[in-house]
Amino acid sequence: MTVTTQQQTLTDPALAEELAAKLVRFLETNEPPAGLFADDLFTDFTMPLWRIQAGDRAGGVAIRTGGHPGNGRVPRTRLDVTGTGFLLEVEEEWDDQGQRWYCRELMRCDVTDGQVSAISVYCTGDWDEATVARHRDSVELIRP
Repeated sequence: MTVTTQQQTLTDPALAEELAAKLVRFLETNEPPAGLFADDLFTDFTMPLWRIQAGDRAGGVAIRTGGHPGNGRVPRTRLDVTGTGFLLEVEEEWDDQGQRWYCRELMRCDVTDGQVSAISVYCTGDWDEATVARHRDSVELIRP
């Protein structure tokens, strides 16, 4: 087994909050705010049954806009600052193909020189209205 570790440095909580807010804005608009991503951003996106990667900012943005071509909203987030960046948990909603879609994602972001230099995204996959309804009818969640 290979274990990768990062040198632990202290991430400024204010910087993590600023970058997380910019990341949410990107998720809602598909336009990355200035200063969010490094030019050499590494993106590792895992969805159910598949995994894709990109080695620069344009490629990382293309992964996002290819999978979610329209604007949406992020009604819930949770931010945890780490030694090398932050973790951001989000719920997303958007309209596409005549219906409302939903997903949950956990993003691990490494920060270098004040920008996100690497992002690993773990996604539930996109739930259409029928899946959301089936889940609502089958499961009682304790917390939203």
